[in-house]
Amino acid sequence: MAFAGVRPKGQGPRVAFASVAVLFGVWLASCGGAGPAPRSDVTDAALNPAACGIDEVREYRCDALLPRTSALPAPEPFDTCPSAIEVKDAVFQPKSGAGRFDAHRTERARRRAPPGTQCCYSWCGKVKVVDPAEVVDRCREPLAFHESYCIAALENGTKGAVASEPYGACPAAIRPPDAAAFSVPNGALIDYRLTAARRRANEPLCCYGWCSIAPPGTALERSNH
Repeated sequence: MAFAGVRPKGQGPRVAFASVAVLFGVWLASCGGAGPAPRSDVTDAALNPAACGIDEVREYRCDALLPRTSALPAPEPFDTCPSAIEVKDAVFQPKSGAGRFDAHRTERARRRAPPGTQCCYSWCGKVKVVDPAEVVDRCREPLAFHESYCIAALENGTKGAVASEPYGACPAAIRPPDAAAFSVPNGALIDYRLTAARRRANEPLCCYGWCSIAPPGTALERSNH
């Protein structure tokens, strides 16, 4: 390599000039004059929330109507999104009152719904895991009708009984959330058929089914099914 002020034999002024330019560029970068390009690696820990704990489920919210500027924006290239939002629509009891920006979910939402202005957030909620042996089957009752609900596969598993493989990240039974049931049962078993169907759509979900009891005289009675 030729350094400034030293001209190798047989080479003209252009080589010396190029060497000076290279050294100047190195100096400029070391002083911060030419910063790195914006990062787009959505697997970076700075762009995605930490994993949920045992018996905790991740919930999501995506919104395209958030303010385009924020005092605390998400990292580039998602800096038009706030870095966090207040959790107001949690189904399970949230671990905290804030949802953190989720780059992976944001990219997925933007691919599905162009032009891609959505900002997605996630948080962890507490799942009530129950013993499958204690689940009461009410589906044979005259006013019973079927309900179901799906949750994201648990990132750190459960302390309770687990479903059969390949659904080992799913509790074998949970208590459905109040907001998801007509009448909340004491527990609901995993619905393997529905879980398999949702996973064929590339959704890593755990789905549960149970029977609620309709009030007498309603159109939800078994005789009308």
